[in-house]
Amino acid sequence: MMEKSGIGIFPGIVVGRAAVFNHMVQDSVEHALADDSSAELRSFEEARESVLSSIRSLKPATDEEKAMLGVYESMLSDPDYLALIRENITERRYTASWAVEAATEKYTAALAALGDAYFAERIADIKDAESRLLAAISGMVAEIAVTEPSIIIADYLMPTELMQMDRKHVLGLLLDGGGPTSHIAILAHSYEIPAIVGLGDISSSADDGSIVAMDAKDGVAVLDPDEKTVRSFRARRGIAIRNEAELRKEAEHPAITADGHRIHLMCNIEGTDGIEGAIAAGAEGIGLFRTEFLALKDFGSEESRAAVYAEAAKRMGPYGPVTFRTYDLGGDKMADGMDNGEANPILGWRAVRFCMERRDIFRSQLMSILRASALSPSVRLMFPMISGSEELLEVLAFLEDVKDECRKKGIVFDENMKVGTMIEVPSAAITADIIADHVDFMSIGTNDLIQYTIAVDRGNEKIAHLYSPLHPAVLRLLKYVADSAKKKGVTVSICGEMAGQAEYAPLLVGLGFDELSMTAHSVLEVRKRIRSLDWESCADFADRVLSLPDATSIENALREYNGKA
Repeated sequence: MMEKSGIGIFPGIVVGRAAVFNHMVQDSVEHALADDSSAELRSFEEARESVLSSIRSLKPATDEEKAMLGVYESMLSDPDYLALIRENITERRYTASWAVEAATEKYTAALAALGDAYFAERIADIKDAESRLLAAISGMVAEIAVTEPSIIIADYLMPTELMQMDRKHVLGLLLDGGGPTSHIAILAHSYEIPAIVGLGDISSSADDGSIVAMDAKDGVAVLDPDEKTVRSFRARRGIAIRNEAELRKEAEHPAITADGHRIHLMCNIEGTDGIEGAIAAGAEGIGLFRTEFLALKDFGSEESRAAVYAEAAKRMGPYGPVTFRTYDLGGDKMADGMDNGEANPILGWRAVRFCMERRDIFRSQLMSILRASALSPSVRLMFPMISGSEELLEVLAFLEDVKDECRKKGIVFDENMKVGTMIEVPSAAITADIIADHVDFMSIGTNDLIQYTIAVDRGNEKIAHLYSPLHPAVLRLLKYVADSAKKKGVTVSICGEMAGQAEYAPLLVGLGFDELSMTAHSVLEVRKRIRSLDWESCADFADRVLSLPDATSIENALREYNGKA
């Protein structure tokens, strides 16, 4: 029996047989120089066309799938990547396989050297292209065939591989690498498949066909469990299923504390496919629609975007507002054609900074959102990464110019559409009282706010332990933003990961937040927690916590409060 710990992606407790797949073994290439470079070049070009044809033949059913397939198609058409492969063949006289391996190694090494978690996870995308190219060159079919219910264990898993599987047989996923923002993690969450990533060497430790137990909520997997462990996991699974059923029964009830204080729970989504889950969970709107996810391949036409935005607003409209965040591109999310030559992209040309430089792209998106607003009064607009009032006013002035252009063109839109901004950097949080004078609402992105406030890249393993949502500086900023918003009569919400963790609910409610936005699954657990709380008690607790000196003290106090409340 062997226990492994990793990062849980979508919760679920499963016991089943392992289907082990290791790309490292299947993708090995015999390095050799070519006898005939022309033949090798022809072999590569034919393989590339075959892979592209295969990807284009897939029928994406969701917005996530469409965007991801676009990323892979763009990668296989990347001029620099292709030029390096062709140069390896024609000038260095490598075989086609070796040329692909060498080019891929150079690209993945460059990404790894950036030291950024998001870019490190993009290595899996390049490996997808490489694996498919190598398979096509060798004449092998690169796919994982699952014919019976199994827990897939692999060194890594490519999104296209998961898309091609018969997913009714996929009980869960256990992967050596990956992270919470990797494409495979996003797909696993979308498909609601229990998954754990970052398990190290599990693919080389597990035997094909052996019994495996996994708890994806806690990020724990047990290889070859004994009978006692199997019984324990199965018992916990039964309890989890019953709890899920009970939580869903409460989906029709509002999140109201025991002493009558209403908290509005909303959802974060990447595309229209998340709407049904939000409705089923009883969400009261979409607090964050990440529009950049649909732009990873290309920005599309104004009309096509407006149709997507309008569809989301009309479907969710009866339940609450739909908040479209304008493109948060650049930094860690690069669309096709964006140049990333910055030494520190996370602090560089991104979000509104990118949009205000590329006003053609920004104008078109704003027009799409304005068009959608005419079809549903639920549409709200939100700007990301605003650093202060000066930047905000510049963006708002541009929005007014776009509105004037719409009026001149006869494009109808909601003149009363609510406009807000994200609070993600300390400068914005500290001047929230000033920013509140110019917007209808504010939404705190705690993921970035925490990172920037305590100068910790949580993707950096050496300092990840310093990343703490409960750092006193973070909590004091949250309190200041909440108080500033209320003084100015502006609504304020939290849409970062903190909002979706039930254990933080007493603290966030006590700090003064009446609106929280999270994943649909988290809505169920957070609602239950809120309905058990007393608002006045939470407020007193938050006041006491703000006087504590460090994150450890606050964490201990919160743990004690959750045990009592």
